[in-house]
Amino acid sequence: MIKGKYHLATIKPNIDKAGNVAFDADDVLFDWTAFQIPRGGCTLQSLTAIVAGTNGVAANGGLGVDLYFATTVNGVAPPSLGDSNTAMGAILASAARPYIIHYQLCQGSKKEDAGDGMVAFNVWGAGNDSYNYPCQVLEGDANFKGDTNYTATVTGYQTIWIAGVAQGAFDFGTGCDVAGAHSADDLTIVINNVDADDVFAIGDTIIAFDADGSGETTIGDVTAVAADLITVDAAPNIIANDDEICNLNPIVLKLGFEY
Repeated sequence: MIKGKYHLATIKPNIDKAGNVAFDADDVLFDWTAFQIPRGGCTLQSLTAIVAGTNGVAANGGLGVDLYFATTVNGVAPPSLGDSNTAMGAILASAARPYIIHYQLCQGSKKEDAGDGMVAFNVWGAGNDSYNYPCQVLEGDANFKGDTNYTATVTGYQTIWIAGVAQGAFDFGTGCDVAGAHSADDLTIVINNVDADDVFAIGDTIIAFDADGSGETTIGDVTAVAADLITVDAAPNIIANDDEICNLNPIVLKLGFEY
């Protein structure tokens, strides 16, 4: 239950398809991602995003993303917009139309830390845009029962969904390539090319891709990281030589709501 006037939601969407290949404009950046906040009508007052770079360098901060918010229709969650890094298509878009409750453009060129002060990634915030985000009233589903993809709404909360469509050539490749084939029972992954500690932090969930973005393999959470070695919390699947290790959640959103 809400304990004060404000609530901050942290959302980590999965980019689990072709995450190491550059996006095109209007590609799905991330599909519907559910989050729960205290129930009742509220206004979206702030939006901050931490946006991973490319190959250890801040490179995606100036790009834009269309953010869409949705709720249920007759208790059913919004239908998928498609895989990340693919064009949506009119059929999927039309199917989602009745579920949408709000749209927000996040224009990185106006919201980013333009000096790339964090070196390896960007932070979107108030930026240099004199017209900041307007207050938008949102209300989700306080009685969502859950399904095979999403958990049920906790008592006292409501479920809202958010999805992103790329407006720019986002590229979350890391250049952190597996040095030699990796067995399925080894908690350490040897890395070459870009230093892993220039890209990853403890707690990141990582995923491996082939060079062309195929063959995605979710690995686990980082427990330690050095220049040429990543340690994870669970034995990953077999990873091929030269697969690229990426962050499953290269964008983290922090949304501030007022009640």
